[in-house]
Amino acid sequence: MHRRALLLAPLATPALAQGRWAPSRPIRLIVPFPAGGSPDLLARLMAPHAQAALGQPVTVENRTGAGAAVGSSIAAREAPDGHTILVAVISSLTAPFMMNPAPYDPVRDFRPLSMLAITPTVLVTRPGFPAQTVQEWHRVVQANPGRFTFASGGVGNPAHLAGELYRAMTGAEITHVPFRGSAPSLTELQAGRVDFTILDLPAAQALIAQRAIPALAVGTAERIPTLPELPTISESVVPGFEAYSWVMWWAPAGTPDAVAARLTEVAAHAVAQPDVQARASGAGFLLRGSDEAVARAHVQAEAAKWGRIIRERNIMFES
Repeated sequence: MHRRALLLAPLATPALAQGRWAPSRPIRLIVPFPAGGSPDLLARLMAPHAQAALGQPVTVENRTGAGAAVGSSIAAREAPDGHTILVAVISSLTAPFMMNPAPYDPVRDFRPLSMLAITPTVLVTRPGFPAQTVQEWHRVVQANPGRFTFASGGVGNPAHLAGELYRAMTGAEITHVPFRGSAPSLTELQAGRVDFTILDLPAAQALIAQRAIPALAVGTAERIPTLPELPTISESVVPGFEAYSWVMWWAPAGTPDAVAARLTEVAAHAVAQPDVQARASGAGFLLRGSDEAVARAHVQAEAAKWGRIIRERNIMFES
């Protein structure tokens, strides 16, 4: 399915089939980021519904480090029996491309089960940046090579990759300034010490609402419900530009078809629940609950896209 269709796809709400595979012990949801972040929030919202459907405890386990590579590596090595699920994020896919040796292969070592949600990105600038629209921003950046900086939460962070995608698609001469996390990057942006960033909307939502930093556009293919007045970068200045985060359920490769089918069903059921929809949408997620085919196609497309950017820009994690 084309990514535009993915963004517009209705939330799946399948009836849970009876008599299918059932787990024989507790299920672990491995989240490769700390408690309290966006992937953790979604995992904890879904867990009670998955537990009710599967008849076994479903626990969230935060295994952090190396840009999601630590937790993802742990999940990749688990038995493919349905009892361990990786709450995969875009960094689960991109991190091993920036490591030598790679601790796992994100395409070979996992079976994508469901695209749970998309996390939109937003282009925000420092206060006083000499542009009030995304078109003006693009013209100013293009007309002043080497003058402007873009911030990220670290080398290889999704905001870094979004900036590199813009650079690759436009030839812009901009300087990357990495920080230790999104919060410090936004602090420096608000203080005017860096010029712009393209980062996950939940991280910037409060500052945008307070009008502390200007928001000019979103990085998804379509406009988003929470900020409908913002155009997309693609429609405005760089056709085809898409840079956003996502959350999926991945199982270890070799997971049997019947197990994968049941877990995909349960994932779609969980994200369709009213409490999950209300709280996750309020946190900035665009909920999906796709089938396995859509999830697999998305992983393959993202691997090709970001793998190319990482190779061309020679982006490697700093040791």
